[in-house]
Amino acid sequence: MIDFFIAHFSYGILFIWSILEGEIGLTLAGYMVKVGKFDLPQVLLLTIGGALIGDTAVFLTGRLFKTKTEILLKNYEEKMQRIESWFLHYGSWIVIFERFVYGTHIPALLMLGVSGFSFWKFLLLDIIGVVLWAVTFTTLGYYFGHTVIDLLTFVQRHLTIALLVILFFYIIYLLQKEEEV
Repeated sequence: MIDFFIAHFSYGILFIWSILEGEIGLTLAGYMVKVGKFDLPQVLLLTIGGALIGDTAVFLTGRLFKTKTEILLKNYEEKMQRIESWFLHYGSWIVIFERFVYGTHIPALLMLGVSGFSFWKFLLLDIIGVVLWAVTFTTLGYYFGHTVIDLLTFVQRHLTIALLVILFFYIIYLLQKEEEV
């Protein structure tokens, strides 16, 4: 699968991929930097630009279409409660790090837009988050290439299985901790 991506991957695809999602594409781009097919500064500029365009569009969708967005967000009540509790606990830091929590990115941005959160504050914090995200996944791709891409692909395809495995090990941890007491 990775050979197919390498044969057909381009800067344009990376840019569009960064607007829509990005982790796998960015990791693949990091790997392609390592093998000499991509240029690191170009990868970072394209992915940061694409991610900022995508994030700003989602934020402004929440802001400009508040009523329709609130109706849409009601369908994700449990996820929204979790994100809201994160905002209460972590404040503005969540804007920087929500990108790293799978499945919360778009609802969090929509919620920010609906909430009346300052656009300029959002933009500043989002720039920091996007830069951290771009550097993190490019670095993972550069140093761990195939392994990380395969892992990200697996997790995105089999998220339920991955969460169950994590839950299984967490339960084992809790049971062992309980026996020690």
